[in-house]
Amino acid sequence: MFSYDFVVDPGEMRSFLVKPPTTKGNADDMRRAWALVVMRGMAAVRLAQGFQFVLRPHKATEVGERKNYHRTKAFMAEEDLTPKPAGAAEVLRSTKNPVYLSMSNEIHCISYTGEAIQVRRYVRRMPQIHPFEYQCLIWPKLGGGYTELSTTFTSHGLENYGWNR
Repeated sequence: MFSYDFVVDPGEMRSFLVKPPTTKGNADDMRRAWALVVMRGMAAVRLAQGFQFVLRPHKATEVGERKNYHRTKAFMAEEDLTPKPAGAAEVLRSTKNPVYLSMSNEIHCISYTGEAIQVRRYVRRMPQIHPFEYQCLIWPKLGGGYTELSTTFTSHGLENYGWNR
């Protein structure tokens, strides 16, 4: 797991990418409003990169009704009991609940701690994939026959990609 924090300071928040919130109130309300705007921007960047929101299944039981799952060597983590939205329209309505986004080998959790936005990245460890050669024959549109082409495909891991930088 990789984790980093983004400190929310309304006096220092200046960005042409983030529309300032219209909330008026005390310092905590302003900080929460700015955090919500920044969290929405973080989620939007991830959605544009191919992430999807993690939603609760339709027939999920409520948190209070869940039984204590116990196996011989594993316990259900406390994080698994955190509330998740039932639909995409419920995501990021407030800063109270964390937002989970997933892509093939990663899950990102964006949450607000009261002073900072915390981003936790859970990355699945994948075995090293060796590059492979690909050869094909292509008939060009204005050509008189097949043209032989070859290329090499390599996998570039996204483990070290700076999503918010």
